[in-house]
Order: sequence, then structure tokens, then C-alpha cells
Amino acid sequence: MTRLELQAKRKALVDQARAIHDLAAKEKREMTAQEITSFDKYIADSDAVKVQLDGAGGSGGGDRAKRLADAAKDLATSEGRRVPGEQPWGTPESRETNRRREVPRFVDEKGQEIRGLLLEDSVRSAAPAADLPDGIHADELSFGRFVRAAATGDWSHAQAEQRALSGSSDVGGGYLVPSVLSSDVIDLARNNSVCFKAGAITLPMTSSTLSIAKLTTDILPSWKQENQAGAFADAQFGSVKLQSRTLMALAALSIELFEDAPNIENLIEVSLGKVLALEIDRAALRGDGSASTPVGVKNAQGVTVSNLATNGLTLVYSNAYQTFSNGILTILNKNGNPNAVVIAPRTKIELDQLVNTLGDSLEPPPSWDALEKYVTNSTPINLTHGSAVTASDAILGDFSQMIVGMRMDLRIEISREAGGPTGGAFPNAQIWIRAMLRADVALAHPEFFCVLDGIL
Repeated sequence: MTRLELQAKRKALVDQARAIHDLAAKEKREMTAQEITSFDKYIADSDAVKVQLDGAGGSGGGDRAKRLADAAKDLATSEGRRVPGEQPWGTPESRETNRRREVPRFVDEKGQEIRGLLLEDSVRSAAPAADLPDGIHADELSFGRFVRAAATGDWSHAQAEQRALSGSSDVGGGYLVPSVLSSDVIDLARNNSVCFKAGAITLPMTSSTLSIAKLTTDILPSWKQENQAGAFADAQFGSVKLQSRTLMALAALSIELFEDAPNIENLIEVSLGKVLALEIDRAALRGDGSASTPVGVKNAQGVTVSNLATNGLTLVYSNAYQTFSNGILTILNKNGNPNAVVIAPRTKIELDQLVNTLGDSLEPPPSWDALEKYVTNSTPINLTHGSAVTASDAILGDFSQMIVGMRMDLRIEISREAGGPTGGAFPNAQIWIRAMLRADVALAHPEFFCVLDGIL
């Protein structure tokens, strides 16, 4: 199993243990013998998965409430979430480290400051305070429990989630996932996206459009002679406009699958995070603006697109790293400082296998070593480049200059009654899920990016 699948499995086990514990607490009674057996098994299985993930031990000893709390806290920490009662930014040492970091801040057209989010900043923490019923805390809610309950109609283990709905049902007889839970899926997508890993900034959007100021020309200082006037060279400002566009994912699953698969709800959460991340990466890197998609790096005005050869270039010992060094130089010459490169899996392996005529491996230059390397299947290997039809590309850049404007309320609808032109969920005994994310991409400094086009 992959690491994400193991994390999803562990989360499902902890959620099931929590459901047993919370039910007994709600009914103000001790757990039954059967419940104790099930609870202990879920926690033990969760500890076993933890060993698979990082080799460390599990939740240790103590009473069952403490073991559950320890498991939940460790799980939240491993997923980059904050647990109830924990101070923001983690330990005092890590808070000090974050204070020393440059937190991206922007000013909109109304002069209001907007704080950008780094990858370690969760969307849930940045979203407006959730309007939840008394006695329910956001960190206690589970997306997985909500999905299973909405799909099966059994809310016995998701009573807090049911109360959090506050009447959020759709016209198709389904449910709208509360924003406090849908933000977890956004965070999962961000954690899976190579663009965010490379340093792209998430900018919360509270409306469909957002314009922010950017500096297009720096102030130019000059030396002044005595008794002579100084030369004026004003800074010039432009704007970056973000227009929220809709990314939609649709899925149909059988009711039997929900009833028979114990961790299906967590696998759905992981799957949504993966597919949304892949499409965000594709659009951010090479979206062309058609069909309401964002304009990505490759098609953005101001980005250098370097045509490596008329019919594409095969990376060999003599030219491979020189090609990337030339791309880095292009950005350096424009006062940029590239921090990362995004390539296809095929390109990564070709670079790994570079050898000279004697079979010796090629030592990469320092400029390549200094880059963070990210590999994604969102980078195609079937592009047409001259006569070649198996070309790919590589995107170099300072990814802190990539801005992803994003509405904080991912809309997820779950229905057993929705219908379409070829049938419906109700007659087919299915659960239909629709997820809609609204976002856009812009580059604050497009000249700080370079596309190496035509890699064979």
C-alpha cells in the first residue's frame, strides 16, 4: 500500500474507535464488553499501521480515552492538521521558526491586506469561523464519518456531523458537506500537488474575482553628485487578476460498496485529494485558458519558453544538464532565483540513467543540485514537437511567484436520489458524489519561470 493509502486506513481505524467511545460517552455509560473488544482492536490495528508508516510505536499505555486521544493527536500531526487544544504553529520552537519565515501578504484593489497560505498553513485554519451548533468543535468532525452516514443513512456514529449540517440539504435529496469538513479535502489536494510543494501560494478568495497589486518595475537608485539634483526613477505597479473557475469531479458508487467496505469513505477522501491535485497541477503548469481553465505557466505571457530543438531533443551525457543550466541562467538574468523544477517521470529516469561512453554516471552541476525536483504525471510525454509526437517539457521557476486563488468552500454534494440523462442514483441503488472547487492561477513574476520545451 502507498503511504497515502496507509494514512487513510489508519484514519478509518481511529474514526471507528472514536465512534464507539463517543457513543458510550453520549449515552453516559461505560462501553460494553463487545465495544471494548472492538475499540481495542481498532486502536491496536491503528498502532500496527503507524509502525508500517514510520517505524515508531503506537499510542502506548494508559486508559482507553488517553490512547484514543494520543492516536488522534499523532494522526492529526502526521496529516499536518491541528488537534483540539494545541496551540497554532506547533511547539514554541516551531512557532519561532515560522515567525522568522517570510509570510506572503498581498493587497487587493480595495487596499485590504490578504495573507497568503504556505503549504503548512491549513485551509481550515484560514477559513472563516464555522457556524457550528453549541458543543461541537470543528476539529472533532470527520469527513469520513459524514460521507458514510450520508451514503448509508445511518447517522448513529456521526451524530455530531449530522448536527453540523444545520439543514444543509440540496434539491436533489442529498447533502452539502459543511465547509469545515470540505476544507480537509482542499488541504489534502494541496498536500498532493507538486506546485504547492514547490512553493506556490494559496490566496483565499471571498468573491468570484480578486485583483492584487504587483511591482512591475523596481525603484532604480543612482549616485548623486554634490549640489546636483537626484534622478527620479519611480517604481511601477501593475495588477494580477484572479477569476475563480470551476473544477468539478463526479463519481457514482454502489450502496453495497459503502455497506461492505469498512474504509471506503476514507479512500474517497484520498481519491478526491489526488485527482483534484493532478488537475490543479496540470492547469497551473500548462493550462491554456480554454474551456474556462486557468492559464498555466507554459502559456502565460512573459514566461520564457525555450525550444530545445526543431524536432525535439534527446537528453544525453553531453547536453542534459547543460540544457537545464541554460534554463536556470535565463531566469537568473532576469533577477529571478529559481527554486524548483517539475518534470515527467520519464525525464527523471532518463537523467538517472545518463552515462558516458565508458558507462560512467554523470555528476550533476551545483545549479541542478540546488533545485527542488518534483515529478508528476501531469507533465505529458506525448506532446507534438515538430515531427516528434513523444515530446515532454520541464518547468523551472521560482514557485513562490505562483499564486493560486482559491475559494475556501469546496462544494461536495452526496445524493442517493440525483438523476441524469442516462439514469439516476435512486433506480441504480447508487451514491452520487459531486465535488466542485473554484480556483484560478496567476504568476506575480512570469519572467521568473522558464519552460524547456521538446524533451524526447
